[in-house]
Amino acid sequence: MAPTSTVSLDYTLRDLYSENNDSDPNLVLVYYPLDFKYNPHGSLTKFIYGYKLQQGNEEGASAIERSLYPQRTAFSAGQMPVVVLDFASSHRGKETEDSMCQQVTDAQALRRHVDFHRTYSQLPREQQPSLTFASNLKGIPLDAGAQISVQLPTDCLSNLPHLINPETHYEILSKRGLALSGLPTPRSEVIDTCLTSSDDPVLSAKEVSRMINSIEKRQLPFMIKLPQSLGGRGAFAVATEAERNEVKTALTAGLSEMLHGLNEFNHHLYPCSIVLQDLIPGSTVALAFFVSKTGHARFTSCSEQLFDEHGRWIGGMIAYKQQEQLRATFHPIMEKAATFLHGKGYYGPAGVDIITDERSGEHLIIDLNVRVTGSFHLGPLRGNFTERGLYEAAGIKVEFRCSRDVFEARFADEMRKGSMIVNGWFHDESSGLSHAAITIGARDSEELKEYLEHVRAVGAQPDESLAFQGPPVPGLKAKW
Repeated sequence: MAPTSTVSLDYTLRDLYSENNDSDPNLVLVYYPLDFKYNPHGSLTKFIYGYKLQQGNEEGASAIERSLYPQRTAFSAGQMPVVVLDFASSHRGKETEDSMCQQVTDAQALRRHVDFHRTYSQLPREQQPSLTFASNLKGIPLDAGAQISVQLPTDCLSNLPHLINPETHYEILSKRGLALSGLPTPRSEVIDTCLTSSDDPVLSAKEVSRMINSIEKRQLPFMIKLPQSLGGRGAFAVATEAERNEVKTALTAGLSEMLHGLNEFNHHLYPCSIVLQDLIPGSTVALAFFVSKTGHARFTSCSEQLFDEHGRWIGGMIAYKQQEQLRATFHPIMEKAATFLHGKGYYGPAGVDIITDERSGEHLIIDLNVRVTGSFHLGPLRGNFTERGLYEAAGIKVEFRCSRDVFEARFADEMRKGSMIVNGWFHDESSGLSHAAITIGARDSEELKEYLEHVRAVGAQPDESLAFQGPPVPGLKAKW
């Protein structure tokens, strides 16, 4: 294990929950993958989250996210209880809980748990979360009066006391909810389904045809958004007729699958709507903030989002010297979003993606992420980097060919000096690949880009490689 410096956060989620709060928050964070869909009793599902257009190895991806997503999300939690649901999920109807859980072996679980503790050991003890790994639903410990806070509501936890009503949380997470919120957004059209259940396949097919027809009539260019799209999944830019036809083909199958999940318990939540929205030219930022119990909005960061070649979110970049200017620029629209969320009874972290219309200069909200965002930790890490003379930072998800031991040995100097932090790590034994969440700091944007290239190149070298073939980091110097 590489020697590391202590990473200090300027504040934690616990600190934010305690601000403007007369009592100490009796709160338990429960984290699980965003595609978690465990339903032990095989009952009709209330909270559905759409579908994936590109099918892959869902079981393998779930195993990765079961470790990596909660690990990186809880990095800024602070000294508060964090429960990680440490079992696989499926949707196979009425099976027993034991067979549904598909519990992993003790050795596999131990390796994952070690990675969690290894990640948080970079933090001072008073900023480390108190971890519990729950191998089933009965393993979630709650003291008297405690409430849980989740990233996305899920059916299997509905019986537990929530800080935010799950149905309300689902509504304010949805793209439909944002389009109808009254907040400043691009011009939007909501296409709701007329069905309340999917029992009749003939009616479902007609409904899909009706909804797809609305896409045919929309003037180019525009966006199509599924109600619970996230991380770039479920949102489609349509600028040409070829793209329109491509998306229509994909959504014909996708909407059919979505309607299959429509039932008497969820139709009032509008889980199968689509949103057609004007495609606005301009620059976009991701603003993270916290809504206090009294409705106060605290700005935490404003960053640029990073996406892969498929349009999926992989991280964010932040310029710390620009934060005060960005705070002032976007303060009015942040306050509007916070007022809306507080009016819905929400209290906690949130993020808004804001586009500045290059034609009018107007600020418009194109996404509202009512949860801990993937770039949330860049705000609390500001002091950690700027005290070292590092005024630009990036947090990214990346795939490596080497193990964590080897990676940290290769970057021992950077970790010791504090320019690199590992926010999450999962090693896939079957593929030999490692999946990581890494945050790095540099003096300026050019140095940061070179640093990112260097990290990717070095991580691409397998464990047995003795010589690194990647580009060096020219002049990576800082005030330590």
